Amino acid sequence: MIAIPAIDIIDGKCVRLRHGDFSRRKNYEADPFDQAQAIQDAGITHLHLVDLDGARTGSPKNLAVLEKIASGTSLSVDFGGGIRSYADIRRTLEAGASQVNTGTFLFLVPDAPETCLSLFGPEKLIAAVDIRQGKISVAGWQVQMESAASPFIEKLLSVGWEWFAVTDISRDGTMEGPRPGFYKPLVSAFPAAKFIGGGGVASMDHLRILADCGLYGAVTGKAVFEGRISLEELARFNDQGIVKTEKTT
Repeated sequence: MIAIPAIDIIDGKCVRLRHGDFSRRKNYEADPFDQAQAIQDAGITHLHLVDLDGARTGSPKNLAVLEKIASGTSLSVDFGGGIRSYADIRRTLEAGASQVNTGTFLFLVPDAPETCLSLFGPEKLIAAVDIRQGKISVAGWQVQMESAASPFIEKLLSVGWEWFAVTDISRDGTMEGPRPGFYKPLVSAFPAAKFIGGGGVASMDHLRILADCGLYGAVTGKAVFEGRISLEELARFNDQGIVKTEKTT
């Protein structure tokens, strides 16, 4: 498993939300580009960059931040937030993202899963499957759907999707620790999927728990900003026989 630090952005600044609730926001002094440089300097190769303005409004708003980080560092950046069209995906890739996270769009447009693959290929795409109380949440987690996660994942795998970012919203931003029972059934049911998990990570032990679940990767954001996990610890974790991939172009 690879540990991936996250930077969430509102108004060009680093923030964290609790349970995806925009009214429960915490701001951090770190500049996103400076934080990305620190991540690179620690020896980490990947970054999860989230445009919360885009997630809330339905259109990417922080592509300039992405472009600055992608051009000014060697990090492999996966970017999400407000990706609601093929044009959004293209713009995000052109801004320097190695991979694009999209979730809401895949539900709103019936042929989006197949068309996305034909236009961009499976290595450039990550399906964002954000789950609250067993159901999928979309539109920046502001809308709860009746759809369960497993049939959606099964459908995407059947047409060629490979990468899935699965977030346990009930633990997101809480630092209460991950729930193995949330991830293990998914990994067991869909062994061909490359799952990246997130939600509640607050310690290196929590990352090891997720590794034991069989995830390909795990995202941690608030714990790094709060000083509960250091970037150096993440780098050492990734160096200990962990799967690492090169930055794609």
